[in-house]
Amino acid sequence: MASQPASARTGRARPDAPDGSRKDTVQSVERAVEVLGVLQSQAGALTVQDVAARAGLDRTVVHRLLKTLAHHDLAVEERGTFRLGPQTILLGHRYVESLLVRRLALPYLIELQAHGIADEPWTANLSVPAGGLLVVVERIWTSTTPLDVVLSAGDVLPMASTAAGRAILAYYTPEQRQATLGPGELAQAEAALAQTRDAGGIGLSRREAVPGVEAVAAAILSRCGIPVAAIAVSGVDLGDQLNADSSLAHKLRRAAHSIGQMLS
Repeated sequence: MASQPASARTGRARPDAPDGSRKDTVQSVERAVEVLGVLQSQAGALTVQDVAARAGLDRTVVHRLLKTLAHHDLAVEERGTFRLGPQTILLGHRYVESLLVRRLALPYLIELQAHGIADEPWTANLSVPAGGLLVVVERIWTSTTPLDVVLSAGDVLPMASTAAGRAILAYYTPEQRQATLGPGELAQAEAALAQTRDAGGIGLSRREAVPGVEAVAAAILSRCGIPVAAIAVSGVDLGDQLNADSSLAHKLRRAAHSIGQMLS
């Protein structure tokens, strides 16, 4: 079976015109983005042939793109294989540092850690959507939290099976959900998303995304009603707090609302 292009795996829709061409884009740049997407999706280094197969591009084209990316430290070549380069760290770090929602949410995460979860072995975290994925951009945990369940900044999780992802998806239009997840994954996620909408946007995850980890989340909506992030609490045993009507869920909903009111 042929591999899907990187854009299909990440849920990014391509701006195709009715005649199949893409207007207002540069093909070589689009291909470079596809290649970077393949490298990002793999933990280890890949050969040129591996990248070409996953991106759905010609091997010669991919070789030239990888050499160019390596020249600019966006990729690193090691004995004929390639992985992401150090410049991607700088780009990603700059993006995270520029996120207004992260700066606004940090005091609320600290408040949750101090008074919402206290000494429980849980983590308060903030995530933002990136296509069909969810990226953790901030987290705070207690001294009793097992380190093997603490999410790291930059961790990537699937949207449809996480509490934060479900909270965000619940506020997407049907067309946005279709474009983000695709018809197959959307069909599997519809029941959980319906429950999230019925719960007023409180997303729940019962070990579906990370083995043994439960989570409660609330979407952060801008004043225009656009879901830009989600604030969540996760842990190995949330007990009776794993409920849309729990005190923890209410704290998250209030925090999300307050943060959103500061976003235009």
